[in-house]
Amino acid sequence: MNSTIPLSTGPSRTLFLGDVENLVGRKDPACSDVKAISVAVHKAFGHLEPVCVLACSHFNAPAVWYNWPDARNLVRSGPDGADKRLIQVVEDERVAERFGLVIIGSADGGFADTAAQLASAGVHVIGALGRGRLSRKLQFAVHETVRLPIDWKSLNAAAAA
Repeated sequence: MNSTIPLSTGPSRTLFLGDVENLVGRKDPACSDVKAISVAVHKAFGHLEPVCVLACSHFNAPAVWYNWPDARNLVRSGPDGADKRLIQVVEDERVAERFGLVIIGSADGGFADTAAQLASAGVHVIGALGRGRLSRKLQFAVHETVRLPIDWKSLNAAAAA
């Protein structure tokens, strides 16, 4: 007797949670940085049709909102404000019940517990990197990591010109 076991029994929707300042690697991302991150996320994950939720400080809101208009944009300022706001989304909005894949666009270890909780609930969790390195704690909590396809040298040269 042949039986087929489904690979996933949960929801097939994808959620991208992006800490824009962390992905860009600085506190004040330029419009071109935000556009580059947006293009890279869509290039890497667009085939999954992710729901994109972004967070940044209120100082950076205009650059983010006008340059990534198809995302849900959230604001929280202060130390780790964007991280805390995105973690609040996971905690308050039943993300584990609604999404089968969550992509965390941040390298911060502050997402490690959230990633581990999602993984233990059966959600596949990916860490997406812009600049920098994934924290060890987050690296152990996610199933895989993806470096976003961004040519930072060209982007920096264009910004300097």
